[in-house]
Amino acid sequence: MYDDPEVWIEVVTGASGRACAELSLVLETQGVEHQRIQTATGWSISVRAQDAARAYTEIADYRNENARPRGAKPPPETLGNGWSAVAVYLVVLLLVAVWVRQFTFGIDWLAAGRIEAGSMVGGEWWRAVTALTIHRDADHLLGNIAFGSFFAYFVCRYLGDGLGGLAIVASGALGNILNALIQSADHRAIGASTAVFAALALLTANTWKRGFWKNTPLKTRIAPLVAGLALLAYTGAGGENTDIGAHLFGFVAGFGTGLVLARYPVPRDRLTQRAAGFTACALLVLAWTWGIAAWY
Repeated sequence: MYDDPEVWIEVVTGASGRACAELSLVLETQGVEHQRIQTATGWSISVRAQDAARAYTEIADYRNENARPRGAKPPPETLGNGWSAVAVYLVVLLLVAVWVRQFTFGIDWLAAGRIEAGSMVGGEWWRAVTALTIHRDADHLLGNIAFGSFFAYFVCRYLGDGLGGLAIVASGALGNILNALIQSADHRAIGASTAVFAALALLTANTWKRGFWKNTPLKTRIAPLVAGLALLAYTGAGGENTDIGAHLFGFVAGFGTGLVLARYPVPRDRLTQRAAGFTACALLVLAWTWGIAAWY
């Protein structure tokens, strides 16, 4: 009976018009003769009896290849190469490290740019920015270069080199301000670690809100957040000279900034990205100019 060329077997039933058209194209491409019929419950596809097994196989393979978890989103789109921002980050930290060590131009860069909580809360806002570029020794510098470059690379891949760089600088400065507000007036601090943890949090918030975890199990949806908090606890809460408050508030500021940015489309045009990158660089230059002027 099933070898009878006059017998037709339904291999698809109750399909939508679009799904039926796609499966029909699959069968046509493979040279399987078939018929499409509209019924009260949708569209059906029938093939000759001797082609039924082959049709079932082709349809199953097509559906398996095109399957996607229910409610899934595509991974976050990359908008920048990341390396431009990392290069600027390295140049700034290394240049300031040399200037601090050698008192370049006769300036005490450490005194002019470090965080002094009382002075900063009293109006010396630039210290929230300049302190991000100063380090106490080579180990401190190299640690922040390594971790900061890693996180900044991915932040700028997803947000663009300009906007990503501006978001990191602004979040790092905000973290320093929040930390200074809870510290004693004589609290002093330096280092890019506040911005490093802000970058980690930006990356966490971005992958959490723009990722592909919608309508997936809870443990999958919160995985980026758990990973970010785990890294904060592991790398940001140890060491004799560790400023835990700076790390924590850097993470908080970065995460908040990431959530706000995730509510809006990331600008793709070069003009906007370049303007954001220029703003980040201008903020650093302005802060140091103001700090040096005040030191004199």
